[in-house]
Amino acid sequence: MLLGAGGLHAQEVRSASAADSLLATLLPAPVRTAIVSASPALVVRRAEVAAAEARRAAVGFAPAAVLGFESEESRNGRLDRGNTRVDLSREFLSGARRRSEREAAEADVRVARVALVIEERRALAAAARALYGAAGWRGITRRLAAQDSLLASAEVSVRARFSVGESRYVDVLRLRTERLRVQTDRATAETEAEAAAIALVAIVGGDSAAIRAASDAIDSADASGVRRSGARVVPVVLTLRLPEAPPIDSLVGLAADVQLAEARIAQARAQRQLILARQRPAFSASLGLQRIGPEGDEGAAFGPVISAGMTLPFTVARANRAGLAAAEQQTAVALAARAATVTSVRGAVAAARARYEAARRRAATFDATLLQAAREERESALAAYRTTDISLLELLDFERALARAEIERTQATLDALTALAELLSGAPSPVTASSLSTTQAETGTGRATDDQ
Repeated sequence: MLLGAGGLHAQEVRSASAADSLLATLLPAPVRTAIVSASPALVVRRAEVAAAEARRAAVGFAPAAVLGFESEESRNGRLDRGNTRVDLSREFLSGARRRSEREAAEADVRVARVALVIEERRALAAAARALYGAAGWRGITRRLAAQDSLLASAEVSVRARFSVGESRYVDVLRLRTERLRVQTDRATAETEAEAAAIALVAIVGGDSAAIRAASDAIDSADASGVRRSGARVVPVVLTLRLPEAPPIDSLVGLAADVQLAEARIAQARAQRQLILARQRPAFSASLGLQRIGPEGDEGAAFGPVISAGMTLPFTVARANRAGLAAAEQQTAVALAARAATVTSVRGAVAAARARYEAARRRAATFDATLLQAAREERESALAAYRTTDISLLELLDFERALARAEIERTQATLDALTALAELLSGAPSPVTASSLSTTQAETGTGRATDDQ
């Protein structure tokens, strides 16, 4: 059983490392370096780790020696006319208590380090969402700009026809309305791209080098990080390969709440051991010199003084039992909290993993070959409209359907990347009935608008 437990732990560690590596591949190296070095949240966590390590370095030492002085029967304050004693005492055999103090401090350090790792993972996931959000929405902006350009070209043809009486004014109005809708969507996409870029800059903090790295990453993802197909620019998010999600067990072990719960268990157990160590007898001994005699030096005697002592914990047995019971109860609370956390996190992880797989399948349903063929037909459709081979409604339907397919493909990939980053962040959010109904309502509204 011990060998099996060790192998399982090693497997979980390898799975967690694989998940962290997968998360790291979503971001360029300069951005990762900037986040790790300059993120304000990580600066705070590293300070907490340093403080915990400083507290650990300050415990586990033997107590200081005690210098004692005693005088009696010294008349008129004359110390040379009475009994005087000077001794030096110190506690010994306190190694068990000092080890327990160090272990308790080490448990506090572990909690701080776990919090640092969790915060770093969350920052990287948030940065990945912001980076690809900015790049993806910029790609959508470019697609809407291309649609607006085609509609503007079609409007020129409509106006030319209208001037010679070969077209109706309602066609001019229809084109203007369509261009207005596209321009409104484009403004919305530009706002989303700008908001994502601002979010990325906020994550890396106020350091100028970090801000420059974040800006360069967005520009790289929007320009040099894209592939070209003919004369069209494809968003960088569409060039990414969406991997399969890690197993649920490894994701549960990666979850922030589970890791913190495990660190709390170790912390509670260390505190219990410290209480047990402090309830053991403590031994002390002293060595000194004593003067005993009458007034003056005649008849006075000098001699060494040796003494030893120990505490008697059984004299406060009730208090000891109460303290130990409180420590055991705290350990039981930590164990129960971990069990409850694992149960809730497993459900949230399963839901987040299902969302990612659904988004990945949705993104994979778009046939790139068909989209490419449809793109190549855009200019042919516009030329056919100019020669009156197709009507204006047919041209608008063709361009609207193509733009909708390309934008939905980009949004599906963005949804998958967002779900993957959330899944790897260690803090997946559960799906509730209200969120499902809201999503369905938004989807239905969007479809109704498109149909109109």
